[in-house]
Amino acid sequence: MSIRSIFKIRRTPPFGVEFCDHGLRLVQVGSTSDEIRRAVFVPFDAEGEVDPGLLRAALRGFRGRDAIVAPPRADITVRPARLPLLADAELREAARWEAAGLLDLDGSDVVADALALSRETDAEGRTEMLVVAASASGLEARLAPLIAAGIRPLALEPAFFGVGRAFTLRSRRKQEQDETRVVVDVSETESWIVVTRGDRTMFAKRSDVGGATFDAELAAGLGIDAATARRTRLDGRDRTLEPEVLAEVTAAVRRAGASLAEEIAMAVRYVTVTTRSGRPNALHLSGEAGSTPGLRQAIEVAVPGIEIESEPVVEARLEAAPKGENSTPLEWVTAFGLAIRPMPRRGREAA
Repeated sequence: MSIRSIFKIRRTPPFGVEFCDHGLRLVQVGSTSDEIRRAVFVPFDAEGEVDPGLLRAALRGFRGRDAIVAPPRADITVRPARLPLLADAELREAARWEAAGLLDLDGSDVVADALALSRETDAEGRTEMLVVAASASGLEARLAPLIAAGIRPLALEPAFFGVGRAFTLRSRRKQEQDETRVVVDVSETESWIVVTRGDRTMFAKRSDVGGATFDAELAAGLGIDAATARRTRLDGRDRTLEPEVLAEVTAAVRRAGASLAEEIAMAVRYVTVTTRSGRPNALHLSGEAGSTPGLRQAIEVAVPGIEIESEPVVEARLEAAPKGENSTPLEWVTAFGLAIRPMPRRGREAA
C-alpha cells in the first residue's frame, strides 16, 4: 500500500477576490466543504486604489495565495452577438475580434470569451451568444497591486459568474439540473441580471439601476440630500425607521426600481424564447442594495408567477461573513461564488 493511498492529498482551495464599489472582498471556503472559513473586507485608500501593504496584512489567515479574481464590474462589457459554434480557442478568438468591432477598441488589447445561449444554428452556422470582453492592459493594471501583495491570480472572471454560481449550490443535485433561476445582484451603482440553468450561467445583462438610483428618488421625494437619503434607505433595509418614513422609502424604491424590474422581465422573455428552457423556477436578490424595501414588490409586479425566494443553503454560509456597519450577508454573494469555482485538475491550465 502506498503512502498516497493512506493520506489523501488535499489541495488548498483558492479564495475569491471581488472588486466592489469601496474595496475588496476576500472569501475562502474549506478544502472539503463550501463553508466559509475566512472572509475579509479591505477598503480602498483615499485615492480609491488598492494598498498592497494593507492587502498583504489582510491575507494573514488565508491558506495559500491562489485566487479567482472578479475585476470591477465597470471594466467588463457584455454584448449579444451571433457567432459560429467553434472550439474553445477559436471561439475566444472570434469573440475577441467581435468585441473589438462592437466596442471600437484595438483588437490586440482585447480579451474576450463567448457564452452560448443556444445550440441551434442558423443557415450560416451561427447562434445567439453573449460576448464578454475587457481591456487586457486595464485588467493588468487592476491586478498589479494584488500581485504586489503576494496574490497569485489563477483566473479572472466577471462578477456575474460568481453571483450566478453561488445560487447554483442546490442545482448540483441531479434532480435540479434542469431548473432555471434568475439572480439580480444590486450594488450601489448598478445591477446585474443573471440567469442560470442547473449549475451553468446562461445569460447576464447589466442595468444602470443601483442603490444610488433609489437614493436620488428618495432625496427628490423628501427634499433631502443624497447622503441623508442613503442613510435613510439603509435604516429602512434594517427596519429601524418609523412606519411613515419606511412607507416613503418603499414607495420611492418601487418607483426607481420599476425600470430594473422591466429589464428583468425582458431578460426572462429573451432567455425563455432563445434557450427554450421554460419559465424560471425562482428569482433571488443579492448585493449591497438587494434587500432594499420596495424592490421586491416592484419586481413581483413585473414577473408574476416567478417566486422571489431566499436560498437557505447559500444564506447559511454567508452568515459567516463579517457584519460590519451597514453591511448584510448578501453583499458577500459574489466573493463566495468566486471561492467555490471548481478547481482545475492538477497538470491542466486554469481557465
